[in-house]
Amino acid sequence: MSALYKVKTTHTKQVLKDFIKFTYKVKNPKASLRLYTLAGCFFVIAATFKDFKAAMLISAAIGIFIFLFTLFRHKIALFRLKRNDQTYKQQSEILFSFDMGGFIIETNGVSTGEKIKYSKITSFYRDTRNYYIGVNDAELHVLPYSDFKLGNVKDFTAFIKSKTGKEVMEIKIPLKEQIQRMQRAIKLSEEQHDQQIAEKRKKN
Repeated sequence: MSALYKVKTTHTKQVLKDFIKFTYKVKNPKASLRLYTLAGCFFVIAATFKDFKAAMLISAAIGIFIFLFTLFRHKIALFRLKRNDQTYKQQSEILFSFDMGGFIIETNGVSTGEKIKYSKITSFYRDTRNYYIGVNDAELHVLPYSDFKLGNVKDFTAFIKSKTGKEVMEIKIPLKEQIQRMQRAIKLSEEQHDQQIAEKRKKN
C-alpha cells in the first residue's frame, strides 16, 4: 500500500525541547505552580523561625532549592535527555510513512516494528511547530511540520481524524504568539483588501 504522508526527521535540540515542553504542559500542567507554591511555603516557614536560626536557614535553603529547580527544570530535563537519547547522539534518521491502513517507522532505513494501526493512536496534538501522536498511551512521536516530505501538512489533521475519529487538541499558544498571529492575519487581510481595490480600479 503506497504512502500518503511521509515525515523524515531526527531528534534535533529543538525537537527535544518541544518534547519536554509538551510533556510538562500536557502531562503535568500544574506541576510548576505546585512547586512554586511549595517553595513559597518553605519561605513562610523560614520567616516564622526567625528566632531559631538553624531551622530558618534550613527552611530557606529548601525553599531556594525548590524554586531554582522549578525555574531551571526544563534545562535540566533537556540536559538529561540529550545525554541519554541515542537517536539525538547518533543523529539517526527517522522516517514515518502513513498509508490507508496505518503507519510504519524506520530508523536509518530499518523498520522498528510492525505497522501501527490507527486504532492504536490514543492522543493527537499540535502546536505552532509540530504534530504530537501518542500510541497506546505510552509512546509519543513528534512530527515537525517542516519535515513533511510527502503530503500536505495542513491536510494531515483531517487525515488522522478520518482514521481515528479524534479531533486534534490544540496546545495553548502563548499570548505573545497569539498577538503576532493576529497581526499577521490583519496584515494579510489588508493586503487582500488593497489587492481587491486595485483590481476594481483596473476594471473601471
